[in-house]
Amino acid sequence: MTYPIMVLSSDDAGRMSRLHARSFDDPWSAMSFRGLLLDPSVLTLGIELYGDLAAFVMVQTVAGEADILTIATEPDHRRKGLAATLIRALVNRMGERGVSRITLDVAEDNAPARALYTAHGFTEDGRRPRYYTSGRDVPVDAVLMSRNMGLPTQN
Repeated sequence: MTYPIMVLSSDDAGRMSRLHARSFDDPWSAMSFRGLLLDPSVLTLGIELYGDLAAFVMVQTVAGEADILTIATEPDHRRKGLAATLIRALVNRMGERGVSRITLDVAEDNAPARALYTAHGFTEDGRRPRYYTSGRDVPVDAVLMSRNMGLPTQN
């Protein structure tokens, strides 16, 4: 299925914060999102379903590289290809902007997200030991991943 992609603005900060809270144990505030959305180095792409924000990805571009700051999908809409659609759109937009590499970090215990990134050309670069603690009895490593922009997108 094809989902239309929209660019989110500071007006969407509240919707993003609510979705982030349904997706993560340590959610970001609307004020945090608003500040990032006003930064010209930040691009946020989203997908609406039935009039509600169903998924978004936020990336910051610095010195020719982009870092995915966060990505969230409404729990009821997971495993429908929304995140994959956003990653493909992000890769295309970053390529158009001359970005050479996209980086991110993901919790070691988040197998679905790691599989998604791997399927879209991201590879593991390293780890930050015991980085993620929220919602866990035992901290887990952050897996550092990146994708060189010369690679084709998949899926």
